[in-house]
Amino acid sequence: MQNFQINKEKYFKAIGYAPESPQWDVHRSNKRWRINVQGRRSGKSYSAAREAEAALFVPETRGWIVAPTYDLAGKIGREVHQMLGINLGFIQSKRMVSGQMFYAKCKNGSELWLKSADRPDSLLGEGLDFIVGDEVAVWSKIIFEQYLRPTLSDRLGWFLGNTTPRGFNWIYDLYKRGQSNDFPEWDSWQHPSSSSRYFRDSLSELKRELTKETYEQEILARFTSFAGKVFPFDRNTHVKKIEFNPAWETFCSIDFGYRMPAVIWAQVGKVEGGHEIHIIDEIIHETDIRTEELADKILAKGYPVQKYFCDPAGEGVQSSSGLGDVTIFRRKEISPISYKTDKISRALPSGIDLVRSYLENAEGKSRLFISDICKGIIVDFENYRYPEKKEERRLRDEPLKDGYHDHGMDAVRYFFINRFPIVKREAIEVQRYW
Repeated sequence: MQNFQINKEKYFKAIGYAPESPQWDVHRSNKRWRINVQGRRSGKSYSAAREAEAALFVPETRGWIVAPTYDLAGKIGREVHQMLGINLGFIQSKRMVSGQMFYAKCKNGSELWLKSADRPDSLLGEGLDFIVGDEVAVWSKIIFEQYLRPTLSDRLGWFLGNTTPRGFNWIYDLYKRGQSNDFPEWDSWQHPSSSSRYFRDSLSELKRELTKETYEQEILARFTSFAGKVFPFDRNTHVKKIEFNPAWETFCSIDFGYRMPAVIWAQVGKVEGGHEIHIIDEIIHETDIRTEELADKILAKGYPVQKYFCDPAGEGVQSSSGLGDVTIFRRKEISPISYKTDKISRALPSGIDLVRSYLENAEGKSRLFISDICKGIIVDFENYRYPEKKEERRLRDEPLKDGYHDHGMDAVRYFFINRFPIVKREAIEVQRYW
């Protein structure tokens, strides 16, 4: 294992870096395997860059910065480039792509590469002295065990994994090692976003916008479980008598399927503190309905729909008619029909998290209500569940597709991700790599 030959405290003082207590926990640890669990926007990447810099001052050191994507790895890479390359002139040569450093060789012979965990073939290489990992909880366990850990064997290199939790996945197991005396080479920490001066968002605003589970995971850095019932749905809270409101926007959301399609009508109105959603009508749990028949049923409802939402799979061609569901709907003059195709919106956990935040945010307030005439969607909300945990298996992060309750829930999700697009904000990345 590489012996640090640089006094970190003197180096940090020289470059004007004043680590906070959570960051000092990481910097002062000499354990080979370190897992640093922190909330969003709390300085994980910044301190990771400083840790990599200190390692590179040891001559002939080889290290990698690995993140879920090259762009995320570039966050740490930019910090290292700015400090070692521009400020200190310590980088002798480098390779830049689109203004981003992907490789650097220092004047003492040390080398640094930026790597992406979504490209396993690029993770094969010579032995390394260190790896700094960013958002490691969204990596596949295989990436760490089969690709990265072996590269540290020859030179007894060290690993620092920075991350926000992702449920009780494989990173939780590594975190527990760092808390156990049975694993003397491991160390781990857990700090909320609010413990850092780098976090400037409003906690009260985040509590209003996020679900309790998301707030605990992303901001408080707690390992949380989404086991059992998917949504915090309660008939006493979320079901009531609702009349059509002509002053509110009206939308129709469709989950196509001949065997059992699902359709909901939702209205959106502005209230104090944001929007309120009413699901006012449905076509749920009806079987063997051809697309043309479904279109006629929708038109027969007579609602003044501003826009229709669906799954992009609706553009696919049916083998029987040679036309896609969306095409058939448009020929029936049901339009405009739109759908999301981006990776964030299409991620099932992201859409579920968005719906959950309207049912109950971190403050316990509800902004989604169901008409008491919508018997089917009410039952779907109550019975949409995650797989049961078994001792030999981890919890899955996606609900069961039982072919009955999931169709209505998909229609609800399509409405939310289209009407309220998932946005990547500074305080929390909504994108999921489950």
